[in-house]
Amino acid sequence: MGLIHIGDKEKSGYQILEKLIQHEFKVTEWSVLNEHSDLIGIDEVDSIVVNIGSTSYDFDDLLNSLFEKDIKIIINEAELTNELTGVKRQSWERHLLNKIDSTFSIIPTNIKEEKDDLPIDVSKFGIEQVWILAASIGGPEAIQEFLSVFKGDEKYLFFLIQHIDKEFVNKMASQLNNRSNINVVVPISGMRIKPSSCIIYPTDEYLKIDENGVLNFTIMNDDFTYSPCIDECGKRLINNIENVKMAVFSGMSTDGVEAAIQVKKKSNKVITQNENSCVLSTIISGVKDNLTIDFDGTPTEMAHYIIRNSE
Repeated sequence: MGLIHIGDKEKSGYQILEKLIQHEFKVTEWSVLNEHSDLIGIDEVDSIVVNIGSTSYDFDDLLNSLFEKDIKIIINEAELTNELTGVKRQSWERHLLNKIDSTFSIIPTNIKEEKDDLPIDVSKFGIEQVWILAASIGGPEAIQEFLSVFKGDEKYLFFLIQHIDKEFVNKMASQLNNRSNINVVVPISGMRIKPSSCIIYPTDEYLKIDENGVLNFTIMNDDFTYSPCIDECGKRLINNIENVKMAVFSGMSTDGVEAAIQVKKKSNKVITQNENSCVLSTIISGVKDNLTIDFDGTPTEMAHYIIRNSE
């Protein structure tokens, strides 16, 4: 892939680069500030995204020369896309990726909730255990302690369903990655699941894994007291994936109790952070009042329990 910045490197240009790297494209960048800019190696790429930023340079000749080449050209008007947020930004990202590769959906798919859908066996993707990590107030600190225990070569996949505002999700992922060998990621359309990773569940979309291990999304039109809703998102994961287990961390609400009950109904494990190590333990108390848990301990002890029971 090629990424040409015409004028200043705008925010949406950095966002494009981030998405391409997340999807494992090899990206070559060029900055064009005037007519003398040299695009060395331009003929070695298959597709080019031209990110047009703020500039006084007349770039018509440059674009005409690019259109003459046998290369796919995608134009991004940075002034229009810089301020996109939420669902609009996600739709723009999918539209951009679709232009590069039509296998990426332009808009979130409408995931069909069919009773005869069989849960996905993720062992074929090198994953031996799937855990929902449910948390609210005090959760980020507990999750950080929990993830820091793992070496990063374990064949686990974690889904972190954390009550949080959307604008703080990327910051939380960065903070968790600072102390974790488990790769903490904010999911994007078309991403494939991998072992030794922790996917932060979106705040405004539902996700579902298809038979190829690819994440698909549908817009979350429901209205919940807390976002994302642990019960609703958790139940969807439980129905989507075989043998999902659940670890419940610090939090204030009863959201998550029903998801834990559903995990137990499928004869899978539910473990909890002990009340003494929680900032708030309402969610823990609710789970314990409704089912028999398999283990209770500090975040560090919870991680060791998972490792010990997989050996």
